[in-house]
Amino acid sequence: MTNTDKFYQKALTRLEKGATLNELYELLYKYERMENYSACAGIHKAIKSKSK
Repeated sequence: MTNTDKFYQKALTRLEKGATLNELYELLYKYERMENYSACAGIHKAIKSKSK
């Protein structure tokens, strides 16, 4: 499992536990500032899948 997949699964779990999309966007921007782009990719994928 890649790092991106791990963050994707963590983000989906957060959503299932009641986190909002806004909270995930805040997390996305946090990792973007830290330049952890594999984390950003996973979180973004979860946001996209939930938005559909």
